[in-house]
Amino acid sequence: MRCAFLFVISLFAWSGIHAQEIYSLEQCIELAWQNNLQVKQAELGLDASESQLKASKANVLPNVNGFASHNYNWGQRIDPFTNQFATTRVQSNSFGLSSNVTLFNGFQNQQNIQAQQAGLESVKYDLETQKNNIALNVSGSYLQVVLAEDLIIAAEQQVNITERQLDRIKKMVVAGASNLGTQYELEAQLSRDRSTLTQRRNDYQIAKLQLKQLMLLPADETINLIRPQIDADSTIRLENSATVYSYAESAMPEIKSAEYSLLSWDKQLNAAKSGYYPSLVLSGSIGSGYSGLRTEVESISQGPDQQIGFTQAGDIVYTSTFDAAMKRVPFTTQLDDNFNQFLGVSLNLPIFNRYSVKNTVNQAKVNQSIAELQLEQEKMGLRQRIELARVDAVASRDFYKANVEAVKSSQKSFDFAEVRFEAGAMNVTEFNTAKNNLQISQAQLSRSRYDFIFKTKILDFYMGKPLGFEG
Repeated sequence: MRCAFLFVISLFAWSGIHAQEIYSLEQCIELAWQNNLQVKQAELGLDASESQLKASKANVLPNVNGFASHNYNWGQRIDPFTNQFATTRVQSNSFGLSSNVTLFNGFQNQQNIQAQQAGLESVKYDLETQKNNIALNVSGSYLQVVLAEDLIIAAEQQVNITERQLDRIKKMVVAGASNLGTQYELEAQLSRDRSTLTQRRNDYQIAKLQLKQLMLLPADETINLIRPQIDADSTIRLENSATVYSYAESAMPEIKSAEYSLLSWDKQLNAAKSGYYPSLVLSGSIGSGYSGLRTEVESISQGPDQQIGFTQAGDIVYTSTFDAAMKRVPFTTQLDDNFNQFLGVSLNLPIFNRYSVKNTVNQAKVNQSIAELQLEQEKMGLRQRIELARVDAVASRDFYKANVEAVKSSQKSFDFAEVRFEAGAMNVTEFNTAKNNLQISQAQLSRSRYDFIFKTKILDFYMGKPLGFEG
């Protein structure tokens, strides 16, 4: 499904402000994703899963290893290249390459590859879930900042109204048309209005701080937000929980992650069962070596005749003698002469391995059952969150409607009270009461408006709908 990033982009129609110090909701979410440590950990987990998948794929390939040795031996031994006894120091060298490849092991490698692929998909969806949660938290915090701005504007309007009335009363007191008590009451009301304005500004700073913390920005860093223009439509139709869930069940990343996790354990169970099957391995090697003991005849010369005995007649018997000059067989010649090759096939039949395969299979079955329960838990949790989100959306819509009517009534009451107060037909206490009631209802309307907007967007998020609002 579309990730929450697309959801929050379509949430607002942005103004044309592009100043570098001003953040759009999209930029806030991107920055939160970049800085969030859990996202970074999830990305590292994704890298690790990709490496594991590559390793499992590489297991089907043959391995090739080379070796080389350079040795000196003292004392009596049989030289491996000449099969002669040696009693002096002998230098020897060995060189070679060996390789083997598994021809069959119960399809264990193939099952492991599929398990790692499913695990990789599960980790990808875990990362998307993490980003979705951050995006929703940032968008909610973003709206809180916008709400705080609205409340500041409303509080400033109340201060202006009180200042205007106080200025009028002061002139009337000077003219003798009003008393100081009315002036003092309005001055006290102005102090209360200014205190409320200060509180609203503090709330705004706290809301911005919370947004900065979600973005992992320093508290002293100055940020400004692009203010979206959003219309709250109280007549909007809210989908029922079953309809929302039917879509979300097949699209939300947390469900996808649990499904792939279960698939991964299914494949790991199959891989564990492959231990019951025989394995067939093809092996081969080539090699050569050198021995300092190996020599050959370089030249032969005839020496003096040597007496070896007598004939029956008493004649002396001589034999010829020869002297042979020996030389060490060259290194390259020995490498050619000692070159050898090997090729073989080995079959391994599992008969009894101390129940190791059985225990591995049983453990894989347990993990498979845990993954099944995790999937059901994720589905149940999603269904409950959707049901709660819809109840909240309906309640917030009704509350918003009630506050719209409350503001209309409070505005009429205040307008009437202001006319009567300026005509001298209402005392300052009654005027302040009407004014405070309007202020309270306006604040409630702003809160309920943004609460309704955000909660309807959560439902739309679960539906994966492209959302848009006219500015």
